[in-house]
Amino acid sequence: MTICLALVCDSQKSIVAVADRMVSVEFLSLQFEQRTPKVDYIGKRFAVLTAGDALGHTDIIREAAKDINRLSEATVRDVASHLESQFIRVRRDLAEKTVMHRVGLDYSTFLEQQRNLAPELVSALMSEYQSVGLDIELLVTGVDSTGAHLYLVSDPGVTTCFDSIGYAAIGSGLPHAEGFLAEADYAPSIPLNRAVWLTYVAKRRSERAPGVGSNYTDVVIIDAATGAQLLDDRTMNDLNGIYKQYVKGLQEVTEGFGNDVAGLSLSFRG
Repeated sequence: MTICLALVCDSQKSIVAVADRMVSVEFLSLQFEQRTPKVDYIGKRFAVLTAGDALGHTDIIREAAKDINRLSEATVRDVASHLESQFIRVRRDLAEKTVMHRVGLDYSTFLEQQRNLAPELVSALMSEYQSVGLDIELLVTGVDSTGAHLYLVSDPGVTTCFDSIGYAAIGSGLPHAEGFLAEADYAPSIPLNRAVWLTYVAKRRSERAPGVGSNYTDVVIIDAATGAQLLDDRTMNDLNGIYKQYVKGLQEVTEGFGNDVAGLSLSFRG
């Protein structure tokens, strides 16, 4: 229940990412918009945006950051790879605690003793173990020596590269955001300012989806020279003003075709 979107721009030299501030805490059945941006930074040039359980990603990102900070020259792929490893670890630990511990086993002991267990129990435990998920998606963005890159880490611990498309989105607002980008004729070569505009409009469009926050919008720009930076309130207010004029213009164009539509002669097949 959120929207996070990132796209490559400036001939693959920069990243623009946008997010709402909606967070969901699954075990409390709680959903709200927080007052701080929902973006985690790893180093200077990498950012991670998250969808799903608001508490589940913290340990994954914290532990991956420790590993990344030990590298002399990390790439975006390195960040995604370490996040994937931590994702698998956390998912494995959760499955072990919720499934194997219930019958007094850990996963290693289960593998050793499964020949001595009833086949039905082995099958049931393995099926339940494999079905455990984290309900978390991690959108990994950044710029390294080879340019701007995008990766998605999701259940059951799989990493997908979105460089060939140039953009990726996660959360309930995904269809609206990606649909707009398809209509807008996006390409990774577009200049930075246009990329900022497209991500902003895509986020505002996604607010039509259930669970997408509308009170706050955060836009992050990442490039090799300055790293990751949030746009300030003045710029966001300017974007909002332009967006209002944009929506007004769309309404006027639509209304302008009203007479043509009203006068349309309808004919039918015989």
